[in-house]
Amino acid sequence: MFFLLGLGFAAYLGLVVGKNSSLFTGVTTIKVLSQDVQGLAENNFVSVSGKKIGTVSKLDFVTNNDSLYVVAELRLRNEFAVLVTKDAKATIRSLGVLGDKYVDIITGKGPQVKNGDFIALDSEDGMAELTGGANEALAKINELLDRLNNGKGVAGRLISDEKMGAELAETVSSLKSTSSELSALTKKASSGNGLLPKLINDGELARNTQETVSRLNKAAEKTEALMAKLESDQGTFGQLHSNPALYNNLNETLA
Repeated sequence: MFFLLGLGFAAYLGLVVGKNSSLFTGVTTIKVLSQDVQGLAENNFVSVSGKKIGTVSKLDFVTNNDSLYVVAELRLRNEFAVLVTKDAKATIRSLGVLGDKYVDIITGKGPQVKNGDFIALDSEDGMAELTGGANEALAKINELLDRLNNGKGVAGRLISDEKMGAELAETVSSLKSTSSELSALTKKASSGNGLLPKLINDGELARNTQETVSRLNKAAEKTEALMAKLESDQGTFGQLHSNPALYNNLNETLA
């Protein structure tokens, strides 16, 4: 008899632990609705300001106006459920390098949620688009610098070294300044408090920001290398500057 009771209690305890739930704490269940839960799974945790307050207990499909949605049920421990308001906003975020998902809630100023309430779910697509746009711009900058460094294209043939030197100096300064600002922003966001860290202190977004900083630094290094070639009479522009006959021949050819 005692063996069966012990076995039953062990099974129940395993279920509770598997659900990331507290054994003797009541819960409040709230819900979020989304067309894309981005890989969120049952038993992933729920947090407020980075502190775990519950788990994702259930994921179900629903249809509305011929559109398919997913309803995620969030089980919140009652001692923390009082922090979540009806106007709170949830965001699906990534945790660490492996990209495990969790739900982070930013509280509002409305009344406390009740069992069964829905709260809004924010999307991070806008931030992802901004990061993607920055990466595209950096790719174009790197391509242009490579072409100039190799003397290719119309710009590589026609721009004088004096003008190019001034423009590249400004480019280096701008790239270094932008890189420093991004690094400072990332450091502040990862260690600070308030709304900004909540919005961008996310593993995947942090990696994208670091990658952007790295690309900016590489672009600056390529630009500096090109300027060094100009100053040392190497490359197409340096040879034109140090060889008047070659420069005149080129002018006559282009004329």
